[in-house]
Amino acid sequence: MRFYRIKTILLTILTIVFIQNAFGQMMSKGSGLAATKDMFGPALFLYKTAIFQSEQFEEKDRLDVYVAFANDILQFVKEREGIFSAEYELLISVFDKKKNLVGEYSEIQKIEENNFNLTNNRRLKNRHKFSFHLSPAVYELVINLTDHDTQKSLKRKKKISKKNFKTGRSMLSDVLFGNLLLLNSEGEIERFDTNLTGKFFNPDSSFWAYFEIYPKNPADSINVTYSILDANSDAVTRKTITLLPDKPIVPYLLDISKYVNMSGHYSLIINCHQEKQTTEKAKFSVVWRNTEFTKMNIEQSIKTMREFIPIKEYRYLMEAPDSVKKAYYKKFWEERDPTPESKKNELLDEFNRRVEFSNNYFSVHALKIEGWRTDRGKIYLKYGTPSEVERNMEQINLPPFEIWYYHKHQRRFVFEDKSGVGDFKLVRVE
Repeated sequence: MRFYRIKTILLTILTIVFIQNAFGQMMSKGSGLAATKDMFGPALFLYKTAIFQSEQFEEKDRLDVYVAFANDILQFVKEREGIFSAEYELLISVFDKKKNLVGEYSEIQKIEENNFNLTNNRRLKNRHKFSFHLSPAVYELVINLTDHDTQKSLKRKKKISKKNFKTGRSMLSDVLFGNLLLLNSEGEIERFDTNLTGKFFNPDSSFWAYFEIYPKNPADSINVTYSILDANSDAVTRKTITLLPDKPIVPYLLDISKYVNMSGHYSLIINCHQEKQTTEKAKFSVVWRNTEFTKMNIEQSIKTMREFIPIKEYRYLMEAPDSVKKAYYKKFWEERDPTPESKKNELLDEFNRRVEFSNNYFSVHALKIEGWRTDRGKIYLKYGTPSEVERNMEQINLPPFEIWYYHKHQRRFVFEDKSGVGDFKLVRVE
């Protein structure tokens, strides 16, 4: 029995070494999938804007600004035994086209934590919402977050396009996505936790879309059609409902989790029709981590391997029928199977996990680019998890960047997100 255990352990070690050597030949010795949430987690500072019709001023729009950031970007000091504090000022300003200030909010907050580890927390626990009632026009939004201890500031700017709801036809607001919804006894929204990224990671409950309908004539019925499309523009669902508004502002909640049960990128398209049609679109994505890898079709599978296939062979395969692609794919992985006597191909399983991980963490939602196709995804497929990742998303006048260190290979890769939508481009290899 003891000999059997030793033999089993040795075989396991040899299999792992064999896989690493195989990746060394094909993918420069990738290092597995032990990435932590901190290494590839979300940005530490996020904001989102949405425009609604003002309920207070008939001829104005309401601009809602949502801001969230983590403790980790603030400087905490030990105030007394067991208490650590940080203080900041959040200044939200709106300027017109002539650079005149038309609205501003300033909020000073002090945070206290009774555990030092919480001062480095990367969860977006500090949340703020501001509302501006503005005449329909083009504006510039400026967000300034200043740490009182260091006097360092983080600054963000965004152009706000006009959205005139008084057009003589029924209109729709912007769409907000939310992770948590609580209603009171009368069915009114008591709490709606706005999702600032439009990405739902491993949701364990319902997730929602919220929008408002502004009928031209509240006394007449209005048809509302909503469609959810996947990344291939195939309809996941399409439904039409008829509403009798009886009021100028009709809030609407849509439980999109009823229709989406697979990881992927989606588009929500809303049409309202009352004499004339109005359309509003919003994108979102869903990722269920630790789920079984969803197999791609053979052409997609070959495409994920293009960095490891000679260019002439790859071009030939892209023009070849599926039967040829399947035969090539089967032979490619059989030749690299570290344990051909077993049913599993550990190298293929590892590669598939890297593709899935890349899609989960590196996909560019705004540009509909799958994670494995991005520069970060390509490096991850080849080398696996970095030894260390340095991320900087909050420096003023600098695009967000990441530096991936691979100590074993004595290399580092520098990525920059100059687009501002999460499309990190490889700008330097050292």
